[in-house]
Amino acid sequence: MAGGKETPRQKMIGMMYLVLTALLALNVSKSILDAFVNIEENIQVGNITEHMRGNAQIAAVLEKANEKDSTGQIASPRAGVVYGAMEKIDKLTAEKIQFIDKLKLLIFQAIKEDLDPKAEKPICILEKGQVLNFSDTKKPGLTKSDDFVKPIRMNLHNVQKKDAYDEQMLIMGINESIEQPNKSAEGFKVWEQMLDFRAKLPGLMVDAVNEISKLDDSTGKGKQLVFKDPKIVAFKDIVDLGKKMDGAVSSIKDPGLAYEIKKIYSGLTKNEKIPDPNGETGPLHWIGMTFDHAPAVAAIAALSGLQSEVLTARADALSYLASLVGGGSYSFNAVEGRAFAPPSAAAGATVKMDVMMVAYDTEKQPIVDPDQGRVLETKDGKAIVEFTAPSGGEMELTGSVAIKDKNGQMKMAKYSTKLQVVTKAGSISLPEVSVLYTDWPNKVAWSAAGVVSSDISCSGCSSATSATWTTGGTQYKGKKIKVAPGRNSVTLSLSGKDADGNSISFGSFKYNVKGFPKPVVLTPSISKDRGGFLNVGLPPSSPLQGVTYTVLGGDINGSGFSGNRVTSTNLQSVKRGKTAGIYLRVKRSDNGKVYNIPGAVKVN
Repeated sequence: MAGGKETPRQKMIGMMYLVLTALLALNVSKSILDAFVNIEENIQVGNITEHMRGNAQIAAVLEKANEKDSTGQIASPRAGVVYGAMEKIDKLTAEKIQFIDKLKLLIFQAIKEDLDPKAEKPICILEKGQVLNFSDTKKPGLTKSDDFVKPIRMNLHNVQKKDAYDEQMLIMGINESIEQPNKSAEGFKVWEQMLDFRAKLPGLMVDAVNEISKLDDSTGKGKQLVFKDPKIVAFKDIVDLGKKMDGAVSSIKDPGLAYEIKKIYSGLTKNEKIPDPNGETGPLHWIGMTFDHAPAVAAIAALSGLQSEVLTARADALSYLASLVGGGSYSFNAVEGRAFAPPSAAAGATVKMDVMMVAYDTEKQPIVDPDQGRVLETKDGKAIVEFTAPSGGEMELTGSVAIKDKNGQMKMAKYSTKLQVVTKAGSISLPEVSVLYTDWPNKVAWSAAGVVSSDISCSGCSSATSATWTTGGTQYKGKKIKVAPGRNSVTLSLSGKDADGNSISFGSFKYNVKGFPKPVVLTPSISKDRGGFLNVGLPPSSPLQGVTYTVLGGDINGSGFSGNRVTSTNLQSVKRGKTAGIYLRVKRSDNGKVYNIPGAVKVN
């Protein structure tokens, strides 16, 4: 039995089991044992299916890896990389499947079952090409096989001691304690083997993706993705496990790969410690909880269940890798052409457009989760998403889309696209008065749609300086352009660059050039008795602003004066009510130039 460290309840169960066995009135017990036999048989059938599913993916990739183009070169170098990764996955899988098969055979050896495949009622049913060493007391198992990934086919109906349990508990390391199993026991190592498989399988997938990415990278570096085993052995529920896995794959910047690793890793994850459902002891180790007092056929079924997990994870990993080279994990019944043009383009620009065939299954609708907007309708293999565009600028549309493959597994991918929002605007121009002035920093602003940057150039200008300014409460950004004297016209050219760096020309525009307006006397009249100050500036009709002048001196009606003040002495010869002629020397404030200007003022 299980030793002296059992709880009173466990000892009582063991005693009752002995009594029931001695009575031999166990029709119900036989039914239960037969049920375990049938369960194990169903698991084996499922394992065969999963094994075939994985092999189909390998065969499809191998076919592509052997294809050659018209020059005799390998048509798909990517397929060669993927096939190499698949071989590594199969080597890892075979290691775990064979270890679990060894435990099954050790249990049968311990309960003195006949393992000879040639026995009258054989337990081990070998396929052609398989050779079994069933007499090795330490490492029984297949010594020859065409496919070591496939578990040994067994018929538990031929097991004589279906109800034996002491022997398997000893092998699993729980004969003394189901709370703290003997970790050196051969059977307990299956826990460590499963953890090892869970840690290494995602790493092989990541390595394959990295190697494939190097084929498309001129630097040869590739994606350089890394998966670090989070070593999860405790979680509250499936939601908590999902959160832990989200953190574990957050650094993998490949949504499809991250999704597959999360699914595979989660499927191989168990709580190491499980609360005693009867509350009699502390937390039980998963090995103890699973194999404690389990009849031999139940223990075999549990081990086959672990093989099922390994084979399912293998098939999922191989299906993902096959999809990287066009492996057939998805079914399609409709194909149509699609063109993807940039969200905006300027007139005359050179535009690049993606054109491809899109295949989809009209019977399997995608699950779309947009970050912006909402899904209006999903049919014919696509979803219609409605969203509201902002007032202007560029809008990035993101979200996720998922679809089921042939095996019912959900495949998720992130999507992202950009939309250039065109601002509602209009403009009015007056071609006849489009003019620039010499000797003045002409302020020029512009706009260009459909480009990420724009600029102007000037033919005939002496300088063009970037600047910002405010006019009428509105801030502008553009250039201040100066035109050298003597020019009759200049040409401004507007150009830009799109997101791909292509140069786009919006045209050239000719502007007439005029000389800078001369200042005039703005003082209408002065007093004959007191004199007065003279004010000089640009004519009121001038569109230019911001220029002031200083009067340096001059003469009025032949009488000279300094500065901008005319005295009564200067006006003695002028009769009251008459207009006096003025000749002034003035200095422009912005550039310091001195001008001589004529004028007139009324003397009151």
